[in-house]
Amino acid sequence: MLERYDQIREKHVALNQEYIQYWLDHCFLSPLWWFIVVLLILSWVIFFRLTKREERPKLFFLGLTWILVAANLDGFGYDLGLWGYPGQLIPILSKAYVFDYALIPVTYMLLYKYFPKGKAFLYANIVLSAGASFIAEPIFQWLQIYKIYHWKTGLSFVIYIVLSYLIRWVVELVFRGKDREDD
Repeated sequence: MLERYDQIREKHVALNQEYIQYWLDHCFLSPLWWFIVVLLILSWVIFFRLTKREERPKLFFLGLTWILVAANLDGFGYDLGLWGYPGQLIPILSKAYVFDYALIPVTYMLLYKYFPKGKAFLYANIVLSAGASFIAEPIFQWLQIYKIYHWKTGLSFVIYIVLSYLIRWVVELVFRGKDREDD
């Protein structure tokens, strides 16, 4: 058993080294790489410009929850061969850092800030999920940051909507007592 594991691990290490070389040759410091860096930083600059200090703890909790969920689902999808990232910020842990640690959490934190509940949340959530799935994902494919192998964009749409409600529910549950204490 351990011998087979070691063989698989050696292949994995060799593949990672090959990918790092690909990243150094084709991604690092390229215009696309700089675009990813700017997008990552700009997302957070916009967030800090649009939020007040007193709102941030709840929004950060929501954003951190999105980061944990998005990064893990992203890793599963990548490892299962559903999608990949030809253009990346860093070559370790094949994930789209710009999506998992900036675009997704920041956009959903702002959605929650401006449309926290009710029909407004539903409609804003549908618009954001549709925009992310049917506009942003194809643009990122065109830019060669994201590549779909065995995935349907419609699934992304449904998953964004379901996750936003689940994550909002968790945030409301955690902060329910805290909000009462502040009143």
